[in-house]
Amino acid sequence: MDNAKIVLRPLIGLLVGQPKDVIERLTIEAITKHRCFVSEAELAYDRFKNKLEEMEVSEAQEAYLSSMIAVHAQQTVVSTMLDILGYIPPMPTDKAH
Repeated sequence: MDNAKIVLRPLIGLLVGQPKDVIERLTIEAITKHRCFVSEAELAYDRFKNKLEEMEVSEAQEAYLSSMIAVHAQQTVVSTMLDILGYIPPMPTDKAH
């Protein structure tokens, strides 16, 4: 596979001409969602590692893989949006993920 950075061009097209404050809010939302996906993936990993029966291991592994796909997909969204925004926005401290 090519290790070049992946950019979601449709996001660039959607956000072209949008006010910076709108892009910043959407970027913060994307980062927050990514953090939630990471937390879910960590839980799925723990369930996968703690399953003892073969059938449960298979189901838990699939749930973990699915969670990690969501994490990596959202990371691409976050990366693209940060490129569009041009800086890392300040994150709210009052919201837990």
